[in-house]
Amino acid sequence: MKLGFNYDKIMGKIGLKYVVPIIAAKRAEVLKNTEELEQTKKSRDYVTKAMKEMEEGTTFVKNQENLDSVRTDLK
Repeated sequence: MKLGFNYDKIMGKIGLKYVVPIIAAKRAEVLKNTEELEQTKKSRDYVTKAMKEMEEGTTFVKNQENLDSVRTDLK
């Protein structure tokens, strides 16, 4: 199944698997509530657009060091 984005690339940039869907959901909400992207408004695929933005690096975690403090060493 083709998703339109590479989840492994996103995980390489973010590093925390539970943070990725939170960032995607928050960005998708912004896309939905603004007139920022007319093309996205037509397709209504906000989450995929948010994931693509994370993959491209246009959407990112602003305070990565705060996330590093909650990272565990469990394997």
